[in-house]
Amino acid sequence: EKEEGEEEEEEEEEEEEPEIEIKLETAPHDPRFPSTNQARHCYTRYNEFHKCAAEKGEEAEDCKFFQKAYRSMCPNMWVEKWNEEREEGTFAG
Repeated sequence: EKEEGEEEEEEEEEEEEPEIEIKLETAPHDPRFPSTNQARHCYTRYNEFHKCAAEKGEEAEDCKFFQKAYRSMCPNMWVEKWNEEREEGTFAG
């Protein structure tokens, strides 16, 4: 005979939710930025996204590549600073 605890464990195992697959990606290699310092690559992708968004809208599929790229490689502190500068009209990009 099974004890109460054993039956409960089996039932819990059956009710487990399927694992959700999470895919982590970063920007693909770009031969224009061969060094390990990716600051210029980050800055370029940030600018490419905002140029694309101005032309086609932020939700355009074409722009999502640039957005995903800059978000994966740019430090949040930089992006926040650049966004503030864009709002104030002082961004140099």
